[in-house]
Amino acid sequence: MKTKLLIFSLLLMSSVTFAQVVANQVDNFEDGTSQNWEIGGAAAPEDMPTNVATDGPNGIDDNYLTYTSLGGGGPVSKMVIFNAGPSSQWSSNFTSENIVGIKMNVRVLTNNLNLRVAFQGNGTRICTTNAVTVTAGSGWSEIVIPISASDFTLISGGSTIETALTNVSAMRILSSDSPTWSSPHTIAATLHLDNITASTTLSTRDIETSNEFSISPNPATSKLNVFLPQHSNNATIAVYDVLGKRVFTTQIDALTASIDVSKWNSGVYLVRISTDNSTQTKRFVRQ
Repeated sequence: MKTKLLIFSLLLMSSVTFAQVVANQVDNFEDGTSQNWEIGGAAAPEDMPTNVATDGPNGIDDNYLTYTSLGGGGPVSKMVIFNAGPSSQWSSNFTSENIVGIKMNVRVLTNNLNLRVAFQGNGTRICTTNAVTVTAGSGWSEIVIPISASDFTLISGGSTIETALTNVSAMRILSSDSPTWSSPHTIAATLHLDNITASTTLSTRDIETSNEFSISPNPATSKLNVFLPQHSNNATIAVYDVLGKRVFTTQIDALTASIDVSKWNSGVYLVRISTDNSTQTKRFVRQ
């Protein structure tokens, strides 16, 4: 009997899967789930990070994750999401996998966010010293948050930063003016995330946000939103059909603009943004 129980226990243990981080892994949310990203406390299911099926950085049918913090008090007051537990794909040894940065596509609405990454490992909590500021309404951009040992501030615990990175049990993406674990921003904001990557390289292109304007939704039937990466006093929007005929033009003096396309013919258009320094063009489909 004891032998049978021992065999059963061994079989049960072997069936339990413990996930661990792998170099260059990507959370792209194309499976329609939140991929283990959640918020804590007494949050209701509808308050949890949610998978959205379209309008990611690659446009139509590109899934992404969205989370909205409400400010004030309660479990959804702060801008922080986490990934933890034995099934977390963001656990274990980041150092042995040569992961030096967390790269992601981000889009922020309502208020600017100062994004950081925080880890818990070996009973120690650490947070990146420098934040990456993402401007609300600026559209999708690609950022990378460096996570070598020298990029962190020790928040609490008895182990070193180096040791914590070799045995991560929880990862947080949060917004805060200073490094923290438990005191991220109490703020009303919406964060869109996609392609969260365990990156083994850093580059200038990764660290800087995109200088390109963005448009959404695309395709659209009634309204097209245009997002500029930075303010310009002399920005002009012009839209052309496939024959080169200009169908719309206006000056824009804000970071965002909305265009009524409800009366346009269905088809392909070119949206052109001209400033004192550059001209950029993107393809738009009116359904």
